[in-house]
This record gives sequence, C-alpha cells and structure tokens, in this order.
Amino acid sequence: MKTKMRELAVWFFAVCSTTALFADVESTGNMSMALNGDGIPQLAALAAIAYGYRYIWIKGNMLSRAQRSERIGYGVTAFLFAVAMIVGKAQSAHPDLKYPLVAIVLFVGYVPFFYTAVSILGWKMTALRTGEASGAASGVTKWLFEDHVMLGVMAFVVLCRIPYLIAFYPCSMSWDGGAQICDFYSLYDTGAFVNHHPPLVSFLYGAAALYAQKFGIPNLGMFLIPLGQTVLSAFAVAKVCVLFQKLRVPYWLRWAGLAYYGLFTVWCIFDVTYIKDSIYWPLSLLYAVEVVWCVVQQEDFYARRSHLLCMMLYGLLMTQTRNNGIFVLLFTVPVLFVITQRRKKMLFLGSAAVMFAAVFLMNNVLYPALGVVNLKVKEDTYCILFQQTAKYGQDYPEDVTQEERDFLNTMFDYDELVEVYNPHLADWVKNCLKICEATSADGTNAEFAEIKNAYFRVWFAQFMRHPLSYVNTFLECSYGYYYPEVKPYKEGNGFYEMDRNMLTEGMHKARQPEALWPVRFLMEQLSKLEYLPGIGLLYRCGFYTWCVVFVVGYLLAEKRYREALTAIPAAVNILVCLISPVNTCIRYALPAMCLVPVLFAVILKKDEVR
Repeated sequence: MKTKMRELAVWFFAVCSTTALFADVESTGNMSMALNGDGIPQLAALAAIAYGYRYIWIKGNMLSRAQRSERIGYGVTAFLFAVAMIVGKAQSAHPDLKYPLVAIVLFVGYVPFFYTAVSILGWKMTALRTGEASGAASGVTKWLFEDHVMLGVMAFVVLCRIPYLIAFYPCSMSWDGGAQICDFYSLYDTGAFVNHHPPLVSFLYGAAALYAQKFGIPNLGMFLIPLGQTVLSAFAVAKVCVLFQKLRVPYWLRWAGLAYYGLFTVWCIFDVTYIKDSIYWPLSLLYAVEVVWCVVQQEDFYARRSHLLCMMLYGLLMTQTRNNGIFVLLFTVPVLFVITQRRKKMLFLGSAAVMFAAVFLMNNVLYPALGVVNLKVKEDTYCILFQQTAKYGQDYPEDVTQEERDFLNTMFDYDELVEVYNPHLADWVKNCLKICEATSADGTNAEFAEIKNAYFRVWFAQFMRHPLSYVNTFLECSYGYYYPEVKPYKEGNGFYEMDRNMLTEGMHKARQPEALWPVRFLMEQLSKLEYLPGIGLLYRCGFYTWCVVFVVGYLLAEKRYREALTAIPAAVNILVCLISPVNTCIRYALPAMCLVPVLFAVILKKDEVR
C-alpha cells in the first residue's frame, strides 16, 4: 500500500510540475487553456519528469539519504525559486485569468521540480569536491593554469577582445558615457560640473575625449579607454584564475570560467564601451577575490600584506566608479572584521579606516577643489519611491487627499506622473519632477533636499493606507532580477553604436569607420546566442540571482557557514539592483554576474589547499 501511494504521489507531482513548466498565463484568460497541457512536448516532459521522480525518490531514495540540514537547505532554496517564478509570471499574467488559483498549481509543481534539481546539483557538487584531485595537468592546461597564470590568462582574454576592439574602433558609446564626457567638457568651459555620475570616471573619459580632439587624434585617443578597460578586465580574470589555482578547483571549472569571461559577448562589448559599469565590474571582481582570500585563506591573506593593500585599493576605486560601490564596503568590511583573527583585527581595522577616510576626502575635498559640485540629494536614490507614488495614484486616485495632491503637484507634474508610470524604467516618472537637479538654482539640488522629509511623510502616509500597492509596485519594478525568463530591458546585451550624446551634437570628430560596418554587424549577431537553449540563460539577470541563492543554500546546508560569507558582495549588488531605476538592466547585474564562477570555486575548493 505504501509503495502504491508513493507511485501515485510521483505521478501527481509529475503532472503538476509539467503543468507549471508549460503554463501559459499571458495569452489567455481561460484557466483550462492556461494550463496548456495538451501537446507532444508536454507528454514527453511528463514522461521524463515522472521517470526522473520515480528513479530519484523511490529507487534512489534521495530523501532518506540526504542529511537533515541538506533537506532543509534544498527545500528552502526550492521554495525561493518557486516563489520567484510565480511572482515573475504574475507580472505578465492575463488580467482576466484567476491567477491566484493558477499560482497554487504552479507552486505544487515548481517546489518538487526545483527540490529535485537542486538536490541533484548539490549531490553532484559534493561528489566533485570529495572526488579525486585535479591531478597532474599537461600541455596547454599546465602552461596556462599552473606555470604562467597571470600572463597566459591575460593574453587569452585580450585575444578574445581583439575582434571587438577592431570592429568597434575607436569605441562604442553609451548615454551615460557621453554624459560624463559632457561633464568634463563643462568643467573645461565653465569650471564646474555636478557629481551625478562618479567624478573619477568623468575625468578619465572626458580627458581622453578632450585631449584626443586637441591633439588631432580623435579616433586613436578615444581608443585608449576601450584598450585600458580590456587590460583591466583581463587582469581581473587572471586574478580569479590565480585564486582557482590556490583553491585547487578542477581544471574543467578553470576552463569553463576562462571561456565565460573571455568569450561571453556581454563582457566583450562592455569592455569596448564608454560606460562606468565597464570599469566597475572588474573592480567588483577584484575586490570579491580578495574577500574570498580573507574568508577562506586568512593566514595567507595576512601573510602577504599585498592582499590587504589590494583589497582596500579595489574597495576605494569601487566607490569612485559607481555610486553604489560604498554599499558593498559597508556590508563586507564589518563582517570581515568580525571573522578576522584577534591578533589581526587592529591591522584590518586601521586599513579599513584609512580606506573610508580616503573615500571621504576624495568626495568632499579633492573633487570640490577640482571644480566638482556635490549634490545634496541625488534623486536617482529615490526612484523606487517615485514609482510607488505614481502607481498609488493609478490604483487609488480617490484616496489621494487634496493636501497630498497639492504637495505632490509642487514637486511633480502630478497628473503626468500618474499617467506615464512605467514599471520597467523610472526615467518617465523622474522626468516629471519640477524640483530636481536640472532646475536647481545653485546646481546642488538644495531645493529637493528641503522638501525631502515632507515627501517622505506623504509617501509613508499612503503606504500605511494601502501597503499592498507599494509591495506590488516594488515587485513590478524589480522582478526581472530574480525571474530568469524575462529578457534584459532597453540596452539589451550592450551598446553597439557610437552615435550618442556628445557626438550627435558635433562636439567630437571621432567616428567608427564605415568600412568596418560589416564586422560590427557580425559581432552584434553573436549576441543572438541568447535565443539558444541553455546559453540563453547566461543573458538573463535573474539566472545569476538563482546561482547566488543556490551557492548560499548549498554552503549553509553543508554547514560551511564561514564560506557562505563570500557571497556578500554578490548579494549586495543584487539588492541594489532591486531598487535601481531600470528593471532587468544587464549592466546593473554585471557585478553579480562576474562573481558566479568565483562562488562555485568556493564550493569546489579542496580542503587542503596549497
């Protein structure tokens, strides 16, 4: 009787899992049609899933073999994956569909499917880690990953970038990159610009553009930035491979990581693009590598003072290339201090104090002395709040009091704010601001700073009346960072042109040669790999969140609590993405994307490292 019940359970969950995988909630409001179970692919999937469940749950008896901590860890991970899928599908569900009922079916189907998948992957990770060591390498592998790691890996990455460096010569230009060049031009003409974008990058990009023009080498001068960014990313990848060598991870993972960093089109196109993210992601990677050294190999980390010095340098530079870099430091530094050996705590604390002091002095002394105006408030910080205010006006227009409306109308064009709400891009609501950086009398946005607290009171009052409106808005504006079936928004997989901001205004003579247009077209087509099964997931922001969640869940299930701390930089970057102005923006996800191979290396490291 017990065996029959287990067989019935297998088929029941197999049917639910197949339904969840093939459910079409977007194109129909009819529940029976949304379940979408009639078809040859669905039948084949049902047979495969039922066979898999039966083989693993009954014959393999996977549930009884797993330790209690593993079952809990994999169960929690499966639950999170199921919730992410249900929330993600809800954003595009047909308005007439009774989605809460469908969500129950999806949940019952997703949880066993993801639990099985996570358990198999976890079992495989354990088997790989406890198996034989990598063994003696030979030929190219030994030369590349043992004898000449820095030189060999950097050469490989640069070789992979050469087709892009040639095709997009002198560079690809993004909106933000052009804006930062304009900042430097403004400094040159009027003696000042505001720090809406990181000033260090504005100085770097602007100086390259301005002096390339002055010296009569517009293309060659602009080319120096992509070349420098390529060298920086190659150096970061080489440092990752040095870490792989120290942790003695399998050679297949080293090759896979190198192929990912070298050949993946997103890294290639961003390396040749003027945009701060192209500098930020390698610095994030370098900082995270040092965090891993500190957590996993602390004796070695402090034995070589260069590790601590490099960590502080990379941390400082992170804060100067993206405004949210400071959050990574604020979360990681206290944790590293706590786990640091007692005799090394003061050394670490002193180094961290020097780093934070350098950040403060650069932002508040050096840049102002060079003509950079500090904004008192950066309105981009509040984009998710603006989105919630706009959506609240759509959901409950009659519930907005006259007093609230009058205040909001002094701050925004309120009617337009409510009308233009777009969950994918906060620029539409931000453009409705009447009191903002663009209208500030002294350029510091002091006017916004004065009304900021009053806005918070209105925001909070509306939240207290209808909190679910705010929750739903937050999900609408962020789900792409944990739902792996949604494509990147707007910028897609990178910038493949140069006709942006400053160049359209005739401010610079640099242009991509027309003769290279066919090569550029070919390089752009490579990004269409996102439509291939398996490979396509690499182009989805949400996929990398799942990778990070799996790594953390696995390490906690294996009671490797200390090593789970290595995921903090990736987790912080994901949290920042959730409140970012753009939903599913791949360039915002780059810092988390680049850390995934490092986290899997932590899983697969050998207990005895060299």
